[in-house]
Amino acid sequence: MMKSPTCLNELPGQTALQSIGLLVGMSEAELSRQGRIDADIRLESLPFALIHAALALAPWAECVIAPLVSEQFDALDLAYELDRAGYMGKLLVVAPALPRPEIVEREIRTISPDLQVELIRRAPH
Repeated sequence: MMKSPTCLNELPGQTALQSIGLLVGMSEAELSRQGRIDADIRLESLPFALIHAALALAPWAECVIAPLVSEQFDALDLAYELDRAGYMGKLLVVAPALPRPEIVEREIRTISPDLQVELIRRAPH
């Protein structure tokens, strides 16, 4: 029985198991890990339009990371698509300081109750 790959870009014969995170609609340079994202997680950047394809290739992704709002989508759009894809992992939403972040988290959980939602405060520029 053939073992399924653990990474999007895993080469045949690789044996190291590495967790991956899907970085949607933003670059790794825009993300400050700030202790919330394990340094051992390899991040794969992709556009919002490819989230279903990415999850088809890597349904075991440890987390999906995205901005609260972008030009193409917002966190609620992404939560809806993750729910449609059956993803039940962690959604980390990068956001500015908000007066009531629990309201945003609650709205996202309403759309996709199986997600573990966490807001990450965007690092100041």
